[in-house]
Amino acid sequence: MSTENTITTAPETPGAGAEVERPARTVATAVLETLRGYGIDTVFGIPGTHSLEFYRPLRSLGIRAVTTRHEQGASYGADGWSQVRGLPGVVITTSGPGLLNSLSGAATAYAESRPMILLSPGRPVGHDFRDIGSLHETKNPSAAVNAIVGVSRRVTSGAEAVTMIHDAMRDFAHSRPRPIHIEIPLDILETAADVPESATAPRPLGEPAPAPEHDVAAAVEALAASERPVILAGGGSLAAGPRLLELAELLEAPVITTTNGKGAIPEKHRLSLGADLRLSTAHEFMRSADALLVIGSKVGEAELWGGDITPQGPIVRVDIMRDQMLCNLSPDVEVPGNAAAVVPQLLDGLRAATSGATPRPERDLRSVFEAMDEEGRRWAPDLAALNETIMEVVPDDTILAGDSSQVTYMGSTTFFRAPQPHSLLYMGTYATLGYGLPAAVGAKLAAPERPVVCLVGDGALMFSVQELMTAVELNLDLPVICVDNGGYGEIRQNMLDRDIDPLAVDLVQPDWVKLAEGFGATGFPATMDTLAETVQKALATKGPSLVHLKI
Repeated sequence: MSTENTITTAPETPGAGAEVERPARTVATAVLETLRGYGIDTVFGIPGTHSLEFYRPLRSLGIRAVTTRHEQGASYGADGWSQVRGLPGVVITTSGPGLLNSLSGAATAYAESRPMILLSPGRPVGHDFRDIGSLHETKNPSAAVNAIVGVSRRVTSGAEAVTMIHDAMRDFAHSRPRPIHIEIPLDILETAADVPESATAPRPLGEPAPAPEHDVAAAVEALAASERPVILAGGGSLAAGPRLLELAELLEAPVITTTNGKGAIPEKHRLSLGADLRLSTAHEFMRSADALLVIGSKVGEAELWGGDITPQGPIVRVDIMRDQMLCNLSPDVEVPGNAAAVVPQLLDGLRAATSGATPRPERDLRSVFEAMDEEGRRWAPDLAALNETIMEVVPDDTILAGDSSQVTYMGSTTFFRAPQPHSLLYMGTYATLGYGLPAAVGAKLAAPERPVVCLVGDGALMFSVQELMTAVELNLDLPVICVDNGGYGEIRQNMLDRDIDPLAVDLVQPDWVKLAEGFGATGFPATMDTLAETVQKALATKGPSLVHLKI
């Protein structure tokens, strides 16, 4: 083997002293070349003994490696980055514990239908299932991950790994996005790439799939005949972009969204009813519709909170996956296809069907807005007030990262009026704690020119507070607002509601300001009276900051 085509690396086993020669262009290099070709310039993870070869080509390929302080934070950070950048988030882990630590973020991406690629090394070929006490030994990591993600595969060649990435990129564009995991055995990962550079080049992804014309015609007929249509827009509707607003204005149809669809149309628009699918007043209004158009949503139980939204007229469902159209709410008209193509089809059909007709009169939605607003405040008046105070001082283009905290799902989802999609980073189905801070880090890396604010509860923040160190290391201008109710406030109330004496829910709190300062961030104490002024100070502060609000 000539020295011109080799590199010298340490062996895979810690403590082994001999150095070994590796080819200059390894399978790891080919995999990263493939990702870079699709525009991915950031990866998240923590380097480990077995994952070193993934890191070797990153600098030369112009890919930034973000080292979080826990692999769970890496996968949440990749998810936040992905939503803002519009590309799959990439997580690189070492074998065994590193991979398994990342699975909460992978499960989040699966539940919320978001693209993610996890890369991990595996035991050498022929060593899988050998119970010999090797470093990071795990019985069957790919099978464990496969129970969580869309696809997990232990590949047998670099060519197979590269093909998996190409296939995943196509599937992300043309199917319901699901995370994938590629496990590459160490003896394959570190060997000469078995694919030429030309094979790693990005492949055309093709145009969004339209719906069959007869399905579009049936949908147009149902919608054209309606007088009180309503649109329910989920995460899949975001592919339609501004054409969705055109459709809403043509139909004079109010738009209510899921949390994943939040911002599908600007939420300060007169036809936006926000992301308040949980409210009983929203359920009542949707039941009064004489047609309901559902675009790209499974109409999840976790968002309906037990409500019934069955309208008086036909239900038209648009989805890229037929099984989603049959989920939770039975359609009268099925329109299979990508919203990016189907919404323009519906627009063309409706314009042709109503050509020469008088435009629909503007609907007066004031009573609906007022009823939903009043109900939202009744749920949690203090959380409504603090959210509104914060929203008055943050810039209009702010990205807000939330968590499965009451301050998010009883506050921000309602009182943060998103100007565009992916402005609220949240996970309404998986509903995990610890998501907000690392997702905010990922978002700020993806869009450094936009303000990013993390707003979470104290219980949630403690799940991932170590990622404040990541934000400090990256010197991110990132305010974190910690709303402190002394622990797990909702679970405390749940216990009381069931006549259980509260147990294990009242938490000892750190000195949050000193904690932030110990990390190298700036700490600010705040009260409701000083909250607006304090948030403004945090927004003007260079580097990360933490605002502690005791309620």
